Amino acid sequence: MDNSIKTIIYFLFVVVIFVLLYVLEPILMPLVVAFFAAALFQPLMLFFNKIKIPKVISIIFVMIISFAFIAGILFILQSTIVQISNESTGLQQSFEVRSDALFKWINKTFGSRLSFKYLSDQIIKSINLNWIAGRAQELFSSLFSITGWLTMFALYYVVLLAGLPNYKRFITYLSKGSVSSIDSNFLSSFEKIQKAIYSYLVIKTLLSVAAGLVTYVLCLIFGIQFALFWGFLTFVGSYIPNIGSIISTALPVFFGLITLDSFPMVLLFLLLLVSFHFVLGNVVEPVVMGANMSLNTLTVIFGLVFWGYIWGILGMILSVPLLVVLKLIFEQFPSLEFIARVMGKPSKVIT
Repeated sequence: MDNSIKTIIYFLFVVVIFVLLYVLEPILMPLVVAFFAAALFQPLMLFFNKIKIPKVISIIFVMIISFAFIAGILFILQSTIVQISNESTGLQQSFEVRSDALFKWINKTFGSRLSFKYLSDQIIKSINLNWIAGRAQELFSSLFSITGWLTMFALYYVVLLAGLPNYKRFITYLSKGSVSSIDSNFLSSFEKIQKAIYSYLVIKTLLSVAAGLVTYVLCLIFGIQFALFWGFLTFVGSYIPNIGSIISTALPVFFGLITLDSFPMVLLFLLLLVSFHFVLGNVVEPVVMGANMSLNTLTVIFGLVFWGYIWGILGMILSVPLLVVLKLIFEQFPSLEFIARVMGKPSKVIT
């Protein structure tokens, strides 16, 4: 077949895959989330299986843990929205006072005769915390009143929790029941990918929990309102490369500017948050993750835009795990190994 025809076929194939991912988002999104959640709990399922605990009981126990975590997330979001709505008047007044003081400081420092009152009035009018709280409540309701998504997630989750530990038996079934006919290279590659996915999810989750706890503690120490919510936001934002850490830093600092009387304390809070995120993202995470799960900046940005476009915010959160999975799969095939190398980055600088 002519090379130009092959190129056209490959291009059309990629376009079809892209369209299917976009169109089938309501079906694929719960499946992908359920897969990563099941992979995270697979070692626990294997442990229960090893000590002869019935599979039904094991699945029920893991489901209880998982949905308790989801219920905790819903509680944090709901309570924060209610609290913001109740305190919106006081927060808006505090913002007006801080804005007026800031504009006066700018005029005094730079000797400007410009009037910032008009600009201040426009900003205050545009930032209506009651409206923001109302829209957040609507978003909250629209996301979690749709029981179909959670139902599909639960069904996928149960099937994957029960099926993932039996992958060897399934591969044997595909090979017509003959163990000797199993491709050992394929089996070893599958196990390698499976272990790498689990390692990535565990490490990333632990680092995200650490980031959330540090943010929560710092907010409590400095007296930043909604400390629990900012900690949760940092936990979630840690899964979103670059943008997540910026948002999870900027929002609590903004509330610090509104609520704290000491500007140097806000600067210190900002310095500590930025320093922690920098050390965690540029020192700790690359060392802990290792070269095989590292992605270069261009790949991360592309994945963030791509998955964010087709699957929204949840796609942005899952972008790096999905890219890591693809990179690990490409590494197992000689013809695709070059793509994996393009996606990754060297562990050492070549001189």
